[in-house]
Amino acid sequence: MKRAVWLLLLLAVVAHAATNMWIRTGEAYGIEPRLLYAISKVESGVRPLIISVNYKKLTKPQEQKLYTMLQSRNISYKKYSKVVEIDSKNSVTARGVIEFLDQNSYPSFDIGLMQINNVHKEKLAKMKIPLYALLNENTNLSVAADILWECYKKHRSNDKAINAYNGAIVGNSYYTKVSAELRKLLLLHENGSKRLFYRVI
Repeated sequence: MKRAVWLLLLLAVVAHAATNMWIRTGEAYGIEPRLLYAISKVESGVRPLIISVNYKKLTKPQEQKLYTMLQSRNISYKKYSKVVEIDSKNSVTARGVIEFLDQNSYPSFDIGLMQINNVHKEKLAKMKIPLYALLNENTNLSVAADILWECYKKHRSNDKAINAYNGAIVGNSYYTKVSAELRKLLLLHENGSKRLFYRVI
C-alpha cells in the first residue's frame, strides 16, 4: 500500500515537472530553472502582459503620442525613472500596444514575462516569431533562455552573462538584483555553490 502511494506521488511529481515551463525550458537550454524565474521576477514581477517603454530614448512628440494612445484606450501605466510600464488587461490590448509601438518605430521597448527588447526583432523574424507572440509565456521564456545562453557562451561567467542579458556588463547592478531573488529560491546548502549554467560549452 505504502509503495503504491509513493509511486502515485512520484508520478505526480514527474507529471508536474513535464508541464512546468521553468523546468522544461531550463533543461532544454542548460540553465538553472530558478535563475529563469528570478530574472522574470526582477523583469516583470512574473507578469506576461507587461510592456515597458524606455522613454529616455523618445522624442517629446513620441512620448506625448504614447500617453495619448494609452489614455484614449484606457490602458493603465506607471512612469518610473527610465521606463513607462504598461499593464494591459488582456492579450488583445497588449498586442495592440505592441503593434502601435512597432508601427510607429519606437526605439526601445520590452515585452512580457522576461521583458524581451525589440532590439531582437530581426533575430525573432528569422525564427518566424512576431513581436506580439512574446506575450505567450512559453514563447517568451524560450526566447529569453536562448538570449541568456548566448550571453553565457560569450562571457563564460554568471555575473557577466546575467548583466549582459540586461544590456550592460559594466556599472550594472542587475546581477545583484537577480541574485537576491535567486537566493530566496535556493536551499541553504546550494547558496554559493549552485551551477546556474550547466550545459557543456
